[in-house]
Amino acid sequence: MNAIAKDVQAATQPPSLELVSEVQQFYYREARLKDRQDYRAWLALLTDDIHYWMPARVQRYRRDERPPSRLDSAYYNDSMRELDKRITRLETDTCWTEDPATRTAHLVHNVEVEHTENADEYRVHSISVVYRNMNEDEEHTLYCLREDLLRRVDGQLRVARRLLTLQQNIFMNKSLNVFP
Repeated sequence: MNAIAKDVQAATQPPSLELVSEVQQFYYREARLKDRQDYRAWLALLTDDIHYWMPARVQRYRRDERPPSRLDSAYYNDSMRELDKRITRLETDTCWTEDPATRTAHLVHNVEVEHTENADEYRVHSISVVYRNMNEDEEHTLYCLREDLLRRVDGQLRVARRLLTLQQNIFMNKSLNVFP
C-alpha cells in the first residue's frame, strides 16, 4: 500500500471521544497560556523539532492550486530556536510594541482530529481566532485555519507542526507579537 493510501486509510478511522476531548482540552490550555503571556509554559507544549509556519497570503486564481512553499514569504517560519528568540525578545524591556502589553483572547474552533499512520501522532484541523487590543484604542482580529501535527511525547500531547493559513490578504497590524 502506498503512503497516500495509508494516509487515507488512517484518516477514515474515527477518533475516540476521549481523544477528541483530550485534544480540545490541550488547545484550551494552550490558548490560556498565550492569553496570560506565559510563553515559556507554551513552549513546553511544543516538540523540540517544531515547525511553526504562517506563510504570507498570496491572492491566486482558483486554477492555481500551488501550495505555499517554505521558500515564500512568511510571518512565521520558525523552529524551536527561532520561537525561543522571539519569546526572549518579548521578555526584554526593548520590545516597544509590547509596552504596554497587548491584551489578547485566543479562541479555538472546529477541532477535527484524524489518526495518522503513526499511532502517537494526530493530524488536527481547527480555526484559530485571536482578538488583540493594543494601547488605548487599537483592535485587531486574526483568523487562521490551522493544521497541526500533534505528537504524544512521554504520554503528553505536543505540537510538532503547525501550519497557519491567515484568512486576511492584507495584514493590517503594526506588529505580530502573538502566536495564533
